[in-house]
Amino acid sequence: MRYAIRRDLVWSPFLVPFGGTARRSFVEVEPGRVRFCFGWGFDQTIGREQIVDAYRTGWPLIGGIGWRIGGSCVGLIGSRTGVVVVVLRESRRARVVGLPYRFRRIAVSLEDPEGFLAQFRRSPSTP
Repeated sequence: MRYAIRRDLVWSPFLVPFGGTARRSFVEVEPGRVRFCFGWGFDQTIGREQIVDAYRTGWPLIGGIGWRIGGSCVGLIGSRTGVVVVVLRESRRARVVGLPYRFRRIAVSLEDPEGFLAQFRRSPSTP
C-alpha cells in the first residue's frame, strides 16, 4: 500500500528542486519491506524485520521542513502535520540529499498517518 508524504503547498517551492514532488514523495508498505522515497534526496527500502516500532509524533517548527538529519533521525518532512516515526532495530547508513548519514529512526509527514499505522500493524514481517 502506498501512502503519500504530506507536503504543504507553501513549502513546494523548496521541495520540488530536490524532487519532492507528489509523484516522488511516498512510503510504500509491502509484507516484507517498507520503501521511503522523498524525491532524489532520499530513497531507502528497509526490511520489515528491521522495524521495531512506529508511532505518531509532533514536529516542531524549529525542526524545519524538507530532508532533515539529527540525533540519529532522518526527517522526510513536507508538513508539520501527520508525522509518524518509524524505529529501526539497528542503525543503518543512507545518503540524505547526497550526504552520508547513519540513522535509527525515520520521521515522515503523511497524508494518512493513521492508515499507515493500521497497515503497518496488519502487515507483519513474518507470516
